[in-house]
Amino acid sequence: MTTEQRPHPPDPAADELRLSVGDPGELLAAVPHLLGFRPEDSLVLVAVHGSGDGAQRSSTRSGGPHRRLGTVARADLPAPDDVEELVAGCAARMVPGGPSEVIAVVVTDDGPDGGPPRADVADAVSVAFRARGVPPLARLWAPRLETGAPWRCYPPCDCGGRVGRVDDGAVAAASAVSGRVTYGSRNELEATLDPLPTSPRLAGLITAEREAAVLDRELGGPSAARRDLAAVVGARAEVADRRVLGDAELARQAVALGVPAVRDLVMGWAVDPEPADVAAAEQLWTLLARSLPAPSVAEPAVLLACALIAGGGSALVGVALERARRADPGHRLARLVGALVSSGADATALRRLMAESSADAAARLRGRAA
Repeated sequence: MTTEQRPHPPDPAADELRLSVGDPGELLAAVPHLLGFRPEDSLVLVAVHGSGDGAQRSSTRSGGPHRRLGTVARADLPAPDDVEELVAGCAARMVPGGPSEVIAVVVTDDGPDGGPPRADVADAVSVAFRARGVPPLARLWAPRLETGAPWRCYPPCDCGGRVGRVDDGAVAAASAVSGRVTYGSRNELEATLDPLPTSPRLAGLITAEREAAVLDRELGGPSAARRDLAAVVGARAEVADRRVLGDAELARQAVALGVPAVRDLVMGWAVDPEPADVAAAEQLWTLLARSLPAPSVAEPAVLLACALIAGGGSALVGVALERARRADPGHRLARLVGALVSSGADATALRRLMAESSADAAARLRGRAA
């Protein structure tokens, strides 16, 4: 069963865009952009926070106190026997983030009587979140999130209307300005990280590079890790200059990122004050996540997830973390980052973790050099 969750944006004051909770059609039009793709046969849950400091991305307002949207979670619609467990799990992950209310959106075809389908899912949301002190602000249904599609509220509310402008509305424009892409489906999203065709000799080159690295570390001692770091720095520069990395260079990256201190240090590139360096690093992690075989692909996949989180979140975060977990089920950093995202930790806290881990790794490398 597929689920994903997007963390809070890192800079609440950076975006003044507001949505009106009083206009569910506008809110539904924003959901694909909040998720990063158009959901189908899904339960979408949007955390709503009460009055607070500043405005967060896609803040909401309904007459009185200001509200802002927080974590957005999506799950495949479950089988009837699995509804209670799935919704309870979503609530357990979202409520620690401190929402005051939650909005539930069910996206699927009409019910048998033409009314809102899967009332069992909407009812389970009410039960699970109310039990944790977070009442539903709205429970909505739409067959699809396209401009002009009908929407309805679940009983006892009898509201209805049409989905607002999905492709050319205010949220779509804001997403485009920020450089974010909204994909037509989750499959289309996942395809952006599909493995690239690679040479059959790459696995052998990685093995040979790993054996050479063992010898280098035995003979070179602490300076070997600095050479590994230099190799990754060089690859970032190559990618920034739009040069192609050959198989030997890909193998070198696989082994260099396998050094924990190197991996943790370059994780801090996601919070680098130089935008060009951040973009080049993300491009490098994306290339490696699509080019390296398991288990080596786990390292760049986690680094890509971290870069996306630091940049404000992306639906690709879950795809990258899943790629890492499948390549290396015991990967500790992948499990840690995944747990933090699932717990509702905001991007500011995750950025702080990246910066602290990177600084600690840099200190370890300096200690080795001393």
